[in-house]
Amino acid sequence: MIVSVVATGLFGSVLFLAAVRKFTFLGLKLAVMLFAAAGVYFVWNPDQMTRLAQMVGIGRGADLVTYATTLILFLTVVAAIMRERRSNEVLTQLVRRLAIQQARFPEGEDGRG
Repeated sequence: MIVSVVATGLFGSVLFLAAVRKFTFLGLKLAVMLFAAAGVYFVWNPDQMTRLAQMVGIGRGADLVTYATTLILFLTVVAAIMRERRSNEVLTQLVRRLAIQQARFPEGEDGRG
């Protein structure tokens, strides 16, 4: 019972944060809210999770949760890597422009070759 209350609090917090946070992609906001609400439901109705798991060909609800969590973690890592790569590209372009703007030439040269 204690774990159910704690899990409900965590899912409720995620639901609240998703509701008040601004997302650039509305589909992601809706997905987070849907999964948080489903999490609350399945915490209090674990037999329904087992039924859902059996409908998709997995024996137990706990296995379905494990597979779903692994998939979400994998997608999160991929998204973080892509975001970091894009940030590095933007930073590289910014540093190049700054270096060109602040380039200094030896005395007596105007930089035109």
